[in-house]
Amino acid sequence: MSSEGLPETEIRQPTYDEFKKNRPAWTTSLRRGFEYAVFSFGLFLGKKLSLTQLQKLGRGFGSFAYQVMRKDRGIVEKQLELIFPELDSAQRIQWTRECFGHFGQMLFEFLSLPQILRDEANLLQVENEEALTSAINREKGVILLAMHTGNWELISAYAKRIGLKMKAATTNVPDPRINELIVSQREHGNMEIIRRGTSTAIRKLLSCLRNKEVLVLAIDQDTNVLSTWVPFFGIPAKTPVGAAVFALKTGATVVSYNVIRQADGTFKMRFETLGGFVRQHPEMEQDVYAVTRKINLHLELRIREIPQQWAWFHRRWRHRPSSEELQKMEELEQNEIQFLESLESGKTAPKKKT
Repeated sequence: MSSEGLPETEIRQPTYDEFKKNRPAWTTSLRRGFEYAVFSFGLFLGKKLSLTQLQKLGRGFGSFAYQVMRKDRGIVEKQLELIFPELDSAQRIQWTRECFGHFGQMLFEFLSLPQILRDEANLLQVENEEALTSAINREKGVILLAMHTGNWELISAYAKRIGLKMKAATTNVPDPRINELIVSQREHGNMEIIRRGTSTAIRKLLSCLRNKEVLVLAIDQDTNVLSTWVPFFGIPAKTPVGAAVFALKTGATVVSYNVIRQADGTFKMRFETLGGFVRQHPEMEQDVYAVTRKINLHLELRIREIPQQWAWFHRRWRHRPSSEELQKMEELEQNEIQFLESLESGKTAPKKKT
């Protein structure tokens, strides 16, 4: 079935057992040391080479990664086959190659982010900027919804362009040294990074919206944060609830942005208004489900437009719901369908619980 209704879980729920890497524990420190050295060298290259040179290197790195990262390639192909069954084998392989090439470029672009911040006027075309401007003018805070397509990091360049202060919630990588390098690369006078999982993260996120600021969040990946089960491409997906909860509690407007790579190496950023959300159901759980469901449907549409530029190597459905969780999701889904049908037929919506 489509994501408009209940998912065909017994047929479509994927597994990733064949892609487990099973690395010996004793290699962890060696791997992290190597990753840190490579990342540090990459930052050095980012200061020495032009963006065009780095993008070319990135494409080459992506092609190399496609050849040697067999399990990651398998994850991409499996998920593409799941969501786009109409593709034949040759098309699926081509999309996988393009995905690796794109993210190779994206990695090398991140290494040169300070250079991009200086030259962004020639690199970044912005569409429907009024969506963000209108949301800011409501003075209730803005949840700026990121998606892992194109080069989402360029929201930092946009913030600097217009002099708008933003805060972005990000996840940590295992090596704290690389974390520090990533944060220093991302942060500047108009962009503050809030690391999820810290003792002060939730307070800082809520404070950002209550101060009528712009908060950048992403919910299109399965991460270790407070989540609920909502269909994504028709499959039950563990989905972060932060955007929905914050929108409902603060009245902040939700605006999405999508940054798409163009053939000439430039980028197109488009803003879209998803709306302001208020309590409409007796239970908060149903409201959170309804908002998250709407966001997921929006993300699906945008990913389908340029699927090769989404992060398919992320195991989006790596967690599987228990029978109780699945039953609860189906109950919430049916409640939401009935609620939407009642609105369409002009019936009075249920009063929210006070």
